[in-house]
Amino acid sequence: MVMSANATTNYPLDSEFSDASFDCTIHTSSSPVASVLDLGSNSVKLSHYSMDTHNTFKLYSQNSAQLKLSEGLQGEVIRADYVDRTIDVLKLFREKIDFEGTNHIVAVATSAIRDAKNRDEIIKRIQDETGIAFHILSDANEALYSYTGALRMLHIPSVLFFDIGGGSLEIVAARNYNIKSANSFQLGALRLTQKFAKDSDYRQVDFDSMKQHIDRTLLNPKDIGIRDTDTFLKDDDATHGQSTFAVVGVGGALRSFTKYVQDKKEYPLSKTHNYVLTVSDLEDIWRKISDLSPDKIAKIPTISTDRADTIRTAVLVVLQFLKKMGSEKFIVSAHGLREGALALSLQHGDAFASQRIDAQHIRATVLSTASPSASLVSSSVEGLINVLLAANLLRTTDRPIIHYALEQTDRLISFRDVSNILYTIMDDDSYLSHEGQLFAALAVVNTRKRRKADTHMLNFEAITGLYDKKWVRRISSIISLYQILNKCSITMTPEMGQGGFISLTMRSKIPQAKPFPKLILQDACEQLTDAFGIPFKPNILP
Repeated sequence: MVMSANATTNYPLDSEFSDASFDCTIHTSSSPVASVLDLGSNSVKLSHYSMDTHNTFKLYSQNSAQLKLSEGLQGEVIRADYVDRTIDVLKLFREKIDFEGTNHIVAVATSAIRDAKNRDEIIKRIQDETGIAFHILSDANEALYSYTGALRMLHIPSVLFFDIGGGSLEIVAARNYNIKSANSFQLGALRLTQKFAKDSDYRQVDFDSMKQHIDRTLLNPKDIGIRDTDTFLKDDDATHGQSTFAVVGVGGALRSFTKYVQDKKEYPLSKTHNYVLTVSDLEDIWRKISDLSPDKIAKIPTISTDRADTIRTAVLVVLQFLKKMGSEKFIVSAHGLREGALALSLQHGDAFASQRIDAQHIRATVLSTASPSASLVSSSVEGLINVLLAANLLRTTDRPIIHYALEQTDRLISFRDVSNILYTIMDDDSYLSHEGQLFAALAVVNTRKRRKADTHMLNFEAITGLYDKKWVRRISSIISLYQILNKCSITMTPEMGQGGFISLTMRSKIPQAKPFPKLILQDACEQLTDAFGIPFKPNILP
């Protein structure tokens, strides 16, 4: 792995006080809870996650307070009043952690603390007064941890990843899940805004000089790890080849961009994870807000008031980065540093605690979820998928959608209201695109109530695109068959018959099991026949 001169190579482990978004959600589940603290240049965030026995986790509550520690960094020392305010917030956060009954705490500090000469003193005081032990991340590890959090949920082998925060911009290049470079640049939105502002309120900022500074600071694609033969995904690309890179970005500013664009386009989902933003989208945002003062930007509903003074800078940094790399678009991930640090601490606890996380730990953590839900798909159903693919009755892109739909079927089997099923599935952050995830949700709904699925297709037709009722019926019929096989412990061997039909040979796994559901299986085969336009014939063996 190559580190730039801007990044360290070791592997140790995110103002005025604002009570912005102090969430008082009470976690009532009996599942274990993990809490992650991210002390950054602009804010401190506390995230609570419910965990299961396999150390997988899901965010259920998040708290944030704007501290702007980088403003308090004078002469490479953070002023005492900023430290005092930080500790006041962390005392409250510590109480929230205890209130949740947290089983596992991870605390990381990034750019502002990392740059301060009095960082050790600050970290010791925080631990003495709150009991929270923060790890100060090197710039390289900040990049790698954030990459881990994003890619474990997206499963894209080759990426150019970036994370824009208040103090720095991290960039990671990975080919086939192998890290090629990790770079950190002092191009954070708050840092640059302060550097090029002409007044203390950030009303007037020299964006022309800022743009030149960004271009001079960023490395060329080749120096980041992108070869001349590599390409970036374009709008018509459907696959992620080893030499085809997707650009993936994380950061609160990107979520604000996404909400702004979705609002303007009247996008029917309020979901930022796995949304694709283009250079054109960013240029449109820039035209709309570049001349606005922070107080006017703060009045835009989709942009957080905490980001009003730095959002213009964030747009400019991402735009210049994409243009320099030669990419037309990027994928927004709602998962980053906090999720990466938590996953690494759970999967490689000893190495994380001793600050010895390396590139192999990163790769193993990302790949541990690279084949989601595949284990839930029985060999019988997987065999049917293969037969249907060979007959061109399914597309290769349907396989992960079927896997995901079957996982959701098992998870939501007790749900009564089918509308709740759809919105519960779409509330999850998935490795699937919005289109693929919605298609899986519609197929699950269709197994319960076809008319409701048809209604939802009309409501979300701006997203479902090429997927029509026929494809929903096909996936739905596979789900229905899977439910029968799973419930009755039946094995199935599918085979394409010589007469243009598909034979499904079935037998019970368990001797002396309950009576074989012949009529139910016959009905399921009729559903498959109707959906795929080819006869499905059950062959039931004793």
